Amino acid sequence: MKGLKVLEALEDGPKTIEDIVAMTKLKKMEVRRYLLRFVEQGKVEAFQEGEKMFWKLREESEVEREFRYV
Repeated sequence: MKGLKVLEALEDGPKTIEDIVAMTKLKKMEVRRYLLRFVEQGKVEAFQEGEKMFWKLREESEVEREFRYV
């Protein structure tokens, strides 16, 4: 699954879209589409450093972990 490749690319820390494209060999627009979908699902978040946008896996809070199966 292509989306899984994008998530796996983020496992070892924040990356730019270009970094993810290089790691997954997917097209830039495809990676962007997956990232935006994962943001909506609460799996990924973005932040900006200087002029670059970085993407990273979102960490669950204690409350989210506690109520995960409710």
